[in-house]
Amino acid sequence: KCKPRQYQFINVVECRCGVATKLEPMQQSSNYSAGNSNDQDQIRMIQNSNEEQLYTTIEDAHRSQHQYDEWNPDVIAYLRAVIPMSPFVSYLCYKMQLMALPYLGLQMLSIPLALKLRDQSGWIRWPSAFIIVALLGGIKTSSIELYFENVNVAIKGMFYAFTALWECSNAVYIFGGRDLMDRFGINNYQRALFAALCPAQIKFTAQGFSRDRWVRRLLHIGGYLSTFVVLRLVLRYVAETIEMYAVLEAEAIVICVSCLVHVWNVPPLLYQMFMIGYRVQVIYPYGSIYLSTHDFWSKWSRPASSLIRHMFYYPLGGRGRAFLSIPLMFLLNASSHYGVSEALVGDKSELGWNIVFGALGLVAAIEVYCDSIFERIDTGDGTRLTNKWWARIRFVLATASLRFAAYTLLHKCLNSSLHSLLGLQ
Repeated sequence: KCKPRQYQFINVVECRCGVATKLEPMQQSSNYSAGNSNDQDQIRMIQNSNEEQLYTTIEDAHRSQHQYDEWNPDVIAYLRAVIPMSPFVSYLCYKMQLMALPYLGLQMLSIPLALKLRDQSGWIRWPSAFIIVALLGGIKTSSIELYFENVNVAIKGMFYAFTALWECSNAVYIFGGRDLMDRFGINNYQRALFAALCPAQIKFTAQGFSRDRWVRRLLHIGGYLSTFVVLRLVLRYVAETIEMYAVLEAEAIVICVSCLVHVWNVPPLLYQMFMIGYRVQVIYPYGSIYLSTHDFWSKWSRPASSLIRHMFYYPLGGRGRAFLSIPLMFLLNASSHYGVSEALVGDKSELGWNIVFGALGLVAAIEVYCDSIFERIDTGDGTRLTNKWWARIRFVLATASLRFAAYTLLHKCLNSSLHSLLGLQ
């Protein structure tokens, strides 16, 4: 799976994720000119070095062998980042009042703190990140209970979800450490503060984000939101009939939600609009196709899923100890949602959340365990091959569990229905 990357006189052996593991001196080619004594001295110096000198990181290799122009945000870039966030921040300050000050301060502190602690052990990073997450969640929940009492449930839900995405996008870097921050190109405090201003995760890239790509994303998000408007117009005439059959209502809920969640992609889309031409790519928090629980957790609330993995799944052993990591991860995930329903509808709904995440966790554990048995890697191109019969079973399990979870969440956790989801009552 690794390939050598050749510089002038050094092979950098690196894996696909871009992390170099070893520097190896290149063999002298037959057509190499021996007349250049400086080059001969360089090769001799490399070949005589010991093993410890050959091992380094990809960052050191790039610095010494492949210098490139690294972009850092300037004052204009910061101003352009603040503009799309200003309406939401203004509303947040208006509703949260004095609580907005510590909340915004912790948000801005999260990624710079992650940069400071990126090389520390997990025993230091994990408690620090947990404290940040707990403080942000506590301040937000308290402010909703105090100042959002007479606000519509839909407005409270959108506010809660948007702030949760922002919190998860920032706090996950503290859990992830250097590996995660290097993956997104956050390697100095200028970039850290710039990333904290975005309502979603951003990635610093080698090339600027083009206008054509932004237009394609605009059409993509606009298409899903337009589809929801059409579905609302159609379903309003048959909603009562559909609610008589739980299977049909669950399917309608999943279809509507998969379109409606793109509302939370609009703020990142606006942020990306102001970043056109800059070397910044926004990672949109929501996708739409949920054919398996793997797809679900990779496309549903990407910042929250990433936070849960780095917060619980990886520290508990990940795939290597799936029998322990998956059940505990889903149990802890369920308990973290008690405050959501309490803030929105005044009821913690512990049983409902436990059923939702219990069903999803059970199917996820079955998928991981059976994939390790029935999947194999094609040695030709490295793709994963799955037995057809197991693929069909996995599809049925995932489809059924996701519909069951969506139906339970709407009825038991949020005390709502399809009528409420469509805004018909």
